[in-house]
Parts: sequence; C-alpha cells; structure tokens
Amino acid sequence: MIRTQWVEDRSEVFLSVVTVCRNNLQGLIKTWQSVRSQSISLEWIVVDGQSDDGTLVFLQSIEDERLSFISEPDQGIYDAMNKGLEHCKGRYVVFMNSGDQFHDHLTGDLLQVQALRNHLPDLLYGDALEETTFGELLYKAARSHKRMWYGMFTHHQSMAFRLGSLHSIRYRLEYPIGADYALTAELLVRGGTAAYIPEPLCIFEQGGVSQIQHRQGQRDQWFIRKTILGMPIILRVAVASLHWGVRLVKHSFPKFYKKVRFSYEK
Repeated sequence: MIRTQWVEDRSEVFLSVVTVCRNNLQGLIKTWQSVRSQSISLEWIVVDGQSDDGTLVFLQSIEDERLSFISEPDQGIYDAMNKGLEHCKGRYVVFMNSGDQFHDHLTGDLLQVQALRNHLPDLLYGDALEETTFGELLYKAARSHKRMWYGMFTHHQSMAFRLGSLHSIRYRLEYPIGADYALTAELLVRGGTAAYIPEPLCIFEQGGVSQIQHRQGQRDQWFIRKTILGMPIILRVAVASLHWGVRLVKHSFPKFYKKVRFSYEK
C-alpha cells in the first residue's frame, strides 16, 4: 500500500533535505532531530521503502509542515532518491540518509551564506565527520572536485546541489553503488560550477552500502570513468591500481591508514 503526505503549497525554501530509508527507525529519528534543529527555511522529504518497523507511524506522528513523505516499494536507494528529487522545491538539495546528520544546527545557515558568497554555484561541498560503531568522530577532509577522476571527493551527504542544475540529470540505476558518483561527475562534466567550504557539513554513519559492497562500487566507478568522464583505458587501469594499493594499505596497516586519512574532530 502506498502512503503519501505531500505539502504542495509551500513558500520558497532554501534547502530541500531528501532522506531515503527502509527499516531504520532509530536512524531516521536521529536524522529528523538534526533536520529540525536547522533554523533556515527548509523542507524534509522522506522516501521510505515500505518499512515495517514503525517508520510510517513515526512519520505520521510528526506535526510539522516542513515534512513530506511517501512509503512504497522501490528499486533501491537511488530510485528512492530520484523520487524525492522530483518533489524538491528548495534552491539547493542535500541527500541525508537515515542515521546521518548535519554537522550542527548552523550547517544550513553556513550553506546559505556560502551559496550567496560564491554566486550560487551548482555544487557546494565540504568536509565530513565519520561516526564509528564506537561513537568516535573522525574528521575526513574533502579532496578537490578537480580530482573527480579519482572518485567521490567527499561524502554525498556533504554535498548540496543547486536544484536547477539537476533538471536533466538523475541517479542512474545501472550503477547500484556508484550512482552518486555518476550524478556528480555528469554535473561537473557538463560545466557545473563548484565551491568548497572548509568545514564539516555532515556526520556520516560508517557501514553504509557503498562501504560494504566496495567491489560493486569499483566496477561502477570503472564504467563511470569510461562513459561519463571519457577516460582512456590506460588511465582507468592506473586509477584502479591506485585504489587497489590504497585498499591494501587500509587492510594491512589500518592504524597507519586511519592516521593518514583521518584526524579527530577539530
């Protein structure tokens, strides 16, 4: 059964926050607490994959006009994100999955200030905090967007896309793990502008699908570099080899990798 609650008559908002979820009620509650702490004008769009853990009851209990939601079966995370994108009305959109959070209650204000300061770029991005299973917060600095060839330069949750720049771009379902990389690459290849904010924008829960299914993710990246970035095979092999070396260091010398790639929260 499809359950929906859409707020159609909504004055212009700055930020649309799209959250996709399935049977992660506690994570969704945590995300909602972060979303509702923001002081800027925003809307929260939840696309639920017909959860049976009380998610729908929770959403129906929220008396807040900023919330819209749908609960129905979908074809996966990126299909759900595309559904949410179709209903966004904000000037910018952030994809914040259940369990993820904004860095703090001022993150939305920071995005708005930086958007205006940088003349409304197509993409705003910043650093991230990764939350381990032990509750430890690790600071992960973003790479430059000019290194798109290597892979995603920051967490997807630390990106804010100008909605108008995505009017003809959607998540490609043929990339079950790397569709966020494909969408970001397509935007930049088309000449999209980007601005970096040297501050953490999100708190990301470790253990997501992309981290668990890394082999599928590598396959997706291989074809994204070929079809979207247009990289010749020799460069794709070089990048794949570089990734292999990084994974080897990560698994063989985890403490060294953690020290190099992360720092503790600033």
